[in-house]
Amino acid sequence: MSLALADVSFSYGEKDALRRVTVSFESNQLIALAGANGSGKSTLLKVAARVHQPSSGDVSYEGRALREWPAKEYARCVGYLPQEAEPAFPMRAIEVVLSGRAPFLSRFAWEGESDFAAARHALEICDAAHLADRYLDEMSGGERKRVFLARVLAGTPRVILLDEPLAALDIAHVQQFSRLLREIVDRTQCTVVFASHDLNWAAAYSDRMIVMREGTLALDATPPEVMKPEVVAELFGFEARVQGGWLVPG
Repeated sequence: MSLALADVSFSYGEKDALRRVTVSFESNQLIALAGANGSGKSTLLKVAARVHQPSSGDVSYEGRALREWPAKEYARCVGYLPQEAEPAFPMRAIEVVLSGRAPFLSRFAWEGESDFAAARHALEICDAAHLADRYLDEMSGGERKRVFLARVLAGTPRVILLDEPLAALDIAHVQQFSRLLREIVDRTQCTVVFASHDLNWAAAYSDRMIVMREGTLALDATPPEVMKPEVVAELFGFEARVQGGWLVPG
């Protein structure tokens, strides 16, 4: 499995959001996408998810250009969860997760037992089986995030793209959700790419970190290589020291 961007650029009107980015995501990895706000993290994920069409360059999956993939077929392979919060509408969790099976259904078809089984399994992976019959508007923010992640997993994608999944969570839920992402990669053998502005949690369970700066790929390395005081000072512009494997102000 390989999802690859080659020399990709993208602009919002006059503003360059990505500038000639080349990167690939390989099988069975948890990959943290780090960088300051406005560095291009979200845009890179949207281009990879086919939400945005690149201004130039090529994006491919399994060696096949994205423009050649039918939308439903691509959605079965690559799942995407945007940063924007979903409304807490009165819908049961199992129904939300079941909607993740849409790429597998023909027009006007109803979900079958295999779809319900996939939805239940996705909730179990996300440690959210107990939420199946709860309504979204009765859940905490952390619980809703697990449900929406389960919706992506219900489609059994080989690549999962998550935009700031740790945002707006308290510290306990950040730790739980970070560990959950690691477990998903290990249990399903898929690849998860998640954007985060929190360096410590981005590095905690990841195999690899990609650092964006001003729309370009500044560094692609292992967490220990990124989490060095001199690297952090150069790429993020603040002084820090390492204590117990974590960056602390210094």
